[in-house]
Amino acid sequence: MLLRPDRLASSRAGSRTMGNRSWCMGAASAGLAAICTLAFPAVTSAQDAPSEALLDCRAIGSDDERLACYDQALDTQYGVDEELQEKRRQYRRERFGLPVDSSGSRMAELTATIAAVDANLRTGQTTIALDNGQVWQVLSSGGLRARFRVGLEVTISESATGGYRVRIADKTGFKGVTRIR
Repeated sequence: MLLRPDRLASSRAGSRTMGNRSWCMGAASAGLAAICTLAFPAVTSAQDAPSEALLDCRAIGSDDERLACYDQALDTQYGVDEELQEKRRQYRRERFGLPVDSSGSRMAELTATIAAVDANLRTGQTTIALDNGQVWQVLSSGGLRARFRVGLEVTISESATGGYRVRIADKTGFKGVTRIR
């Protein structure tokens, strides 16, 4: 790039100022990168290092025994608690159909038995209560032609659009539903 003599002084002053500033930023980011490179591999390698039990499992010849060994080693290493997992499953069942909490845990579908049906002839709305205590309002959308009766087994699943739909066991079609309680 050719510079005119009258702009040479201002150009040099500007580039020197910018040059020093960009050099400082470059040095700071290089230092930060060096610290991250040195610090993080030590942390991740300590967490991700396979335990002796996992390494011992590799020597087992039988597939079933090797898989059982891996399961046992991981359960021991990470402290899997069956009671805690059951509580999580129960929590997801109870919260199914309600707005998602901050943890984002969801179930794919829920199967239950109808405990009560309330068909309001004046408004045309049907409400079903399930044996697990949940209450759902049936919407008019969908192609399910069967009637809801006490004792029928239903499956409620999340639709692709974010709503919920109910299917009666051994029947085709579905109806849209929204959870009340």
